[in-house]
Amino acid sequence: MWLDSTAQRRYVIDGITEMTCFLRKNRDLSIENSLRLIECTLAPLLAFSGPVITWPEKEFKRLTAAFVRCNKEAWQMSPNTSTALFTFPKDRGGLQIKMPRAIICSAAWGHLTRCCQFDDGTRQLAEITYKDALEKHGCLDMEDLQFEAEFLTWDQASQNSFTFACHLTSTIGIRDSWDPFNPDWIASAANADLAQVMIDTQHLIHIKLKNEQKWAKVVMMMIAFITIKSSLVPLIEGLCGDKG
Repeated sequence: MWLDSTAQRRYVIDGITEMTCFLRKNRDLSIENSLRLIECTLAPLLAFSGPVITWPEKEFKRLTAAFVRCNKEAWQMSPNTSTALFTFPKDRGGLQIKMPRAIICSAAWGHLTRCCQFDDGTRQLAEITYKDALEKHGCLDMEDLQFEAEFLTWDQASQNSFTFACHLTSTIGIRDSWDPFNPDWIASAANADLAQVMIDTQHLIHIKLKNEQKWAKVVMMMIAFITIKSSLVPLIEGLCGDKG
């Protein structure tokens, strides 16, 4: 589930460097506005591609250093200011900014959640990746994988997207309780089974019919049916009983 990431990594680091230079040249910006600018640009820049590209440990350290340097410029601090000031909790006198590791961690789990959400090829690929991670490390579930991932190196964990996400949570000091492919979940059920349940329960759905939003119920099941779990909209208008 990884993409060729050389160009994208360079793009992210160049973006952080450009922001650092901009803040250095525009000292008339208040600290508050500088921090807001960083929040609106750097975090989305990193989170956008973070879950789908690999960051070798050496380059990630370089990224973190550039990120801290940019924050020093926003706070109008000396480049020699200790990095610990940015990572310490606020109740201990630190600034407690959200570092790149935390940004990628949040983005990675969000990406995996979206991959497992719908019954499509992406979910099937995610399930294969998840099972490979469990089998490789001798784990039964996600909690086991997080425990094992804590003892892996950065580059070892980066070989699998689920293992990498678990490694991030473990090194940050949090645990995620999630069973992405539980057979009892709606996302794990076949479309035909869900359609039959909707017919049996007379479940109402909201659809657009002749440029109007209407409530309707499924009265028959056909193969020509858009994925229920993603839209709940029949492909053919005749599949629905109009309620007016």
